[in-house]
Amino acid sequence: MTGDSTSQIRHSRHEAPGSYSALARPASTIFSIGCPLAAFLIPLKLSLAYATLAPLIILWWVSFFTNAQQRSFSIAERRTLVPLLLFFLMCAISSLVGVDFRHGLSALISLFFFAGTIPVFLRYAPLTQTAAALLAGQTIASAHSFLDAAFPGTFPNMFQGKVTESGQLAVSAVLAISLMWHFAAREGRMPATRRSLALGGALLLLLLATSFRAHAALPPNTTVAMCAALLACFLASVRRSLRASGAEQRVCLLASVQIPLLVCALLVNLKRGPWLGVLVGCALFFAVYAKRVLAGLVAASCIAAISLEPIRDRLLASYEHFTISGGRSTMWRIALDLASEYPLGIGYHNSGIVRTLAPEIPPELKHFHSNVLNIVAETGWLGAAFFAWFIVTLLRSCFVDRRNILAVGMGCAIVSWQTAGLVEYNIGDSEVLILVWMLVGSMFFSMREERSEAAGATSEVA
Repeated sequence: MTGDSTSQIRHSRHEAPGSYSALARPASTIFSIGCPLAAFLIPLKLSLAYATLAPLIILWWVSFFTNAQQRSFSIAERRTLVPLLLFFLMCAISSLVGVDFRHGLSALISLFFFAGTIPVFLRYAPLTQTAAALLAGQTIASAHSFLDAAFPGTFPNMFQGKVTESGQLAVSAVLAISLMWHFAAREGRMPATRRSLALGGALLLLLLATSFRAHAALPPNTTVAMCAALLACFLASVRRSLRASGAEQRVCLLASVQIPLLVCALLVNLKRGPWLGVLVGCALFFAVYAKRVLAGLVAASCIAAISLEPIRDRLLASYEHFTISGGRSTMWRIALDLASEYPLGIGYHNSGIVRTLAPEIPPELKHFHSNVLNIVAETGWLGAAFFAWFIVTLLRSCFVDRRNILAVGMGCAIVSWQTAGLVEYNIGDSEVLILVWMLVGSMFFSMREERSEAAGATSEVA
């Protein structure tokens, strides 16, 4: 096979059968700009991300009916997407037979429509591109969270709230670490990586010290000195990143700037579910690639839990918050009772019924604070089985080849997402769910590219 033929395989996703149609090239350009833009915006402003995604999804559906290439899916893709489609089907069925079909109708339509994010990113968005754009937006949001924690009331609330941001960080923080590992492996210069990690560690310590300064009752001069040291460390991190090039530059940027800001935001938001998710996801990743780093991760987590007073207090209050009147113990008991009474579910987005069954639950809590229990209660046992099938097949695709660091990292991010979801309903947060859809689609895109390159190389050798 010639080089031109290989190129045709790689870019066949943009072509109409036989030749480019009049709209094929402009559409390809729109997708190549729109996909990373949507990934960048999703941690910052949902309305802007919606405005970017909606035209892309509509354009893809148009091409789906006019271009046979858009209707082809690999075996691995079908194995993952079929159980997801069955789960969506159960969402619709449970809504029809549930307690109030009209209440969840708009949420059901939104769920179906924005699931189109998966095929859009599957056709047009490489995982490295999507991850880079997502982490750029997440870093900006994390910097804002740090400033808001360090100097409360000084900066306006411009981005997502703590709950949503922490839910996104449960995915993006693990992805950032795997992306750094991916580029470090390509660069093969671990000394440079270690220097970037050392600088990033110093930046993280300064960020946390400044964030929690009020809890330590530090005098103003100490605060000013810490802020000056923080600014100097941050500028040194940025300078180091700018001086590098290629894969090394990306490693430096991730290790010394982005990951410290992401971890700082994760900790200062004081959300225990995402803490657990990121710890489990990162532990799984390092268990695969660097067991010695795993020991350091556990040690650092223990030190943070013991030495940082806000984190320690938050962890110690876990049992009290679980058993408090109207807390998770009450909501989880009601969810199990509903699952027994409604085996096909009460209907998608109808979990607000919990307030009528237990008035002591705060009015702002309109779900069961657990992915598993929410899915069982709303879509029934069959819906829960289909969703579990989807997660298992997705993880099998991620871990099928451990040489693919990014795919394994994606699998660890999915584990983190669902681990955090044991104690929160993060699949009910559209800002988190659409982020996951983007990454799932992009992962399959990159797998397609690898198969095309392997087929091209085999043909050339033959």
